[in-house]
Amino acid sequence: MRMHLKQIGLALAVSALALVSTSAQVTLHDLNSTAIIDPGSQNGMFHWDVQGLNQLNQQWFWYSVGNGPVASLDTLSAPSITPKGPNEAIITYNNGAYSVSIDYVLTGGTVAAPGQHASADIGESIRIINNTANPLPFHFYQYSYFNLYGASSDTVQLGQDLHGHYNEAAQNNGGVAMTETVITPGATHGEVAPVGGTLSKLNSGGPVTLGPPFFDGPLGPGAVTWAFQWDFVDPTGLYSAIAPGGSKLISKDKFLDVIVIPEPSSLALIAVGSVVFAARRRRS
Repeated sequence: MRMHLKQIGLALAVSALALVSTSAQVTLHDLNSTAIIDPGSQNGMFHWDVQGLNQLNQQWFWYSVGNGPVASLDTLSAPSITPKGPNEAIITYNNGAYSVSIDYVLTGGTVAAPGQHASADIGESIRIINNTANPLPFHFYQYSYFNLYGASSDTVQLGQDLHGHYNEAAQNNGGVAMTETVITPGATHGEVAPVGGTLSKLNSGGPVTLGPPFFDGPLGPGAVTWAFQWDFVDPTGLYSAIAPGGSKLISKDKFLDVIVIPEPSSLALIAVGSVVFAARRRRS
């Protein structure tokens, strides 16, 4: 009987774990940084802070097959989450015909004093697998809306490699904070837009090609977004359709560098100290 109860308890625990692995938010943490992902909606990664100050509103993925409509990745299937440690998790979507998995690795930095630079890094490896017996023409999109310091006063510029593919996005707020993405392979299309422009395009329900009427920047200062598009549809080469049983890998790296802002209590103490210092100077 005891063994039977233990087996029941183990089964319940496994069932609870399976429930968490398909529906819960994913929180990554390392040293001075925390990132939070909602894999069940197009909110996607909606939080990335360095020393407590969030810099990200939304970063997520969309896809389409052939000339079909574009949809957010969370509509492909329910997410399957594989934790790999406190700072790493793999999120997979699989509808039987094809699957997409994202391996997130957060690397925090040293805790810095107010007024000093602090940084963190997120690596993302995205693997798209064709489980069918036919070539899979596949379009993959990444959308990013960083709002550095919550000030809605950023400037964004996309960069291209020697082949004209987009391989970099640099965003800054008056030179104080910046996020940069380097990608392999480079994206075939990209755009920078005022907030709402690209998201409306991706959610329009039709085929989407990034670019006009938007361009690759620089754009700002303001509330700005940027996006990349990979087209695995060419007959040959790096951007060919995904072969039967084959896969494509996209590797990206995001680096965030900020100047640590003193907490309000610290600012209040500084203000009080300044008043006291000024009063003493007047008395002297």
